[in-house]
Amino acid sequence: MRGSLKIFTWLGIPVFLHWTFGLIFLYILWHAQSVGLGTIETVWLTALFMSLFLCVLLHEYGHAIAARRYGVKTRDIVLMPIGGVARLERMPEKPFHEFVVAIAGPAVNVVIAVVLFVIIGLTVEEGSFGEMLLSAVQTRDIGPEIATESGYLMSPTMHFFIYLAFTNVVLVIFNMIPAFPMDGGRVFRALLSMWLGRPKATKIAAWLGQAIALMLVAAGLWSSDFMLSILGIFVIYAARAENDNVQTEDLLSRYKARDVMRPHFTHLRSNDWMLTAIETLRHGLERHFLVFDVNDRLVGMLEEDDIVRAMRKPDVTTEISQYAQRAEIVHVEDSLVKVSSLIRQRGFGIVGVADESGALLGVIDEAGMVYFVRMEEGK
Repeated sequence: MRGSLKIFTWLGIPVFLHWTFGLIFLYILWHAQSVGLGTIETVWLTALFMSLFLCVLLHEYGHAIAARRYGVKTRDIVLMPIGGVARLERMPEKPFHEFVVAIAGPAVNVVIAVVLFVIIGLTVEEGSFGEMLLSAVQTRDIGPEIATESGYLMSPTMHFFIYLAFTNVVLVIFNMIPAFPMDGGRVFRALLSMWLGRPKATKIAAWLGQAIALMLVAAGLWSSDFMLSILGIFVIYAARAENDNVQTEDLLSRYKARDVMRPHFTHLRSNDWMLTAIETLRHGLERHFLVFDVNDRLVGMLEEDDIVRAMRKPDVTTEISQYAQRAEIVHVEDSLVKVSSLIRQRGFGIVGVADESGALLGVIDEAGMVYFVRMEEGK
C-alpha cells in the first residue's frame, strides 16, 4: 500500500505500517505534556497503545485466517491510527461465509479479553477481583500503584493488564456496531443477504452505517472528540464506496466479456523501438497495448506507465520487449466480474479476449470498462 512501511510477513501475509501511524507517538507525547505525566507513566501509556495495536493486528489476522478457509486470499494488513485493515482480494460470496469472516475479528478480541481476565483472576487475592476491576476503571490515573477501598495494592503491571482487557471488550462492542463497513455492519449485511440478496442487503447496510456515522460525527463535534468525528467521516465514505462496488459488481455479473470487448486495437511489435510506443501513445486514444512477435503471436502487454517511464529516461531505442509485461487472456464468455477483477484489483491495464480455440478476438481496457459501467448505470 502506498505510503506504508512493511514491517514483517506472518502466515504468508505482509504487514504494513501506514505513515500516519507515527501520529500515535505524537499524540502520546502531547497528552503526556498536557497532563504532566512523568517518564514512567509515559512509558506505561506507550506500552498500552502498542499492546492495543498488537490486539488490533491479531483481530485482522482473525479475518484473514477465516477468509483463507473459504479460499479468499489476503493481500496485506495495514495498521493505521484508527485501527487496522485486512485487505482481502474479495469477500466470500456466500452470506454464511461472509458472516464467519466478519465475526472472526471480534471473536479474537473476545478470546484475548477472556484470557487476560482469567490471568488476572488467578493472580489476585480471593474475593478482591471485582473490587480491583472497579478501582482500575474508576481511577483517572494511569500507571501508578492503586489502592482499593479494602486496602489491596494493585501493581502498575496488574493495572496495565486490566486496562488492556477492558480495551479489548470496548473494541468488541465498538466493532459490532452495525455501521457498515465495520464488522458489525458486515455481519448485518451477511444476515440480510440470506433473505434479500447481496446487492439489496448492501444498500440497506450502507444506509444504516451512514446514519450511525452521522451520529458519531455529531457526537464528536458536541464533545470536542474530533477523533470520533474523523472516524464517522471515514465510515460514511467507506460505506458509500462499498455500496458502489457491490452495485457495480452486480451490474457486471449480468454481462460477458464479448459485450465490452473492442475488436479493433493497435498491435505493437516486440522488436520495435520504444519510440514507436511513445509516438502511438502521444497521437492516439489508447493508453495500454498488446505486444506481438514477428509471427503475430501475443507475447505480452505494454502499459502507459511503462511507456512514460521510457519517455522520461529517455530510452527510445530500447526494444519494446524489454518493457513488456505478461499479458492476461480471458474467454469471450467469461463474466465481466472476472475482467473487472483483473483490471481493478490486479492492476492489468488491458486484457485480451479469446475464443475456444485461443484465437484473439479483441481487447478490454480500463477506459472501456469505466465507460461501459457509466453508460449502463445511466440507463
